[in-house]
Amino acid sequence: MEAFFWLYLSSAALLYIVSGSLLLATIIQLRLREKYSVFAVKFLIDLITASSLLVMAFLDKEDEKQCGIVQVISSSVPLVQCLLLMCEVIDWSLAAFSPIYFHQSSLFCRILPFLIGALFSVIIMACLVVIDIETDGSCVADANTAILTAYDMTLILAVACAVVLGVLLKKQLNSAFFRPVVFHFVATILLLIAPITVVIVLKYNHLHGSRLACDLTNMMVFVHSIVHSGYFIYNHEDVRQGLIATFCKCRVLTAIRRRSCVA
Repeated sequence: MEAFFWLYLSSAALLYIVSGSLLLATIIQLRLREKYSVFAVKFLIDLITASSLLVMAFLDKEDEKQCGIVQVISSSVPLVQCLLLMCEVIDWSLAAFSPIYFHQSSLFCRILPFLIGALFSVIIMACLVVIDIETDGSCVADANTAILTAYDMTLILAVACAVVLGVLLKKQLNSAFFRPVVFHFVATILLLIAPITVVIVLKYNHLHGSRLACDLTNMMVFVHSIVHSGYFIYNHEDVRQGLIATFCKCRVLTAIRRRSCVA
């Protein structure tokens, strides 16, 4: 649909700008690199999500039936984000339940869950692509079953993350981490679980509107990603300062540079 073409296009552009800026700041600024290296994985995955949305903008416009590779990419968008969320929840759980291990663990140990999540993403997407190639990109039962399985796995991951976040809510009730956990818990339910559930119900019952539901789900995933990054910036003053310093160093946003850069 023409409307989703522009929605996908604008969403991809905005995600490129936000995630690209955060990734660049994390790499350039020493303080951010030492403190938030793990988040660089999130920003990188967000850039991959932005690329998927960009591809969807053009493929979805050409493929009226939304078959083959279009479905593969469409189903991978929420799947990759839920795998990312699962890795983040593991990281937060270690910080909450094993703070000594969390603070003494190496950067590799903290990134390891993200690497495993990335490996699973590659394997799942590879399987979907193989199915698409074997079915010659047509809308056949095997391809649809594979896509449904991908959405099922995505929903299971999202629900598992919500359950763990609910447990963390009780543990962090009187701590400074209560508000961030509440934010992620609500965002997971409203922006991931709810739309994915709608897609699954429509697809299993072969009801009209499943294509629209898939497109809307991808938009909700985009909103989840951008809101997550926005809250990260809002909740960390050093990140905001790092972004401004990065813009100044790269001579971007002259107005900010004139006001904030120290000669």
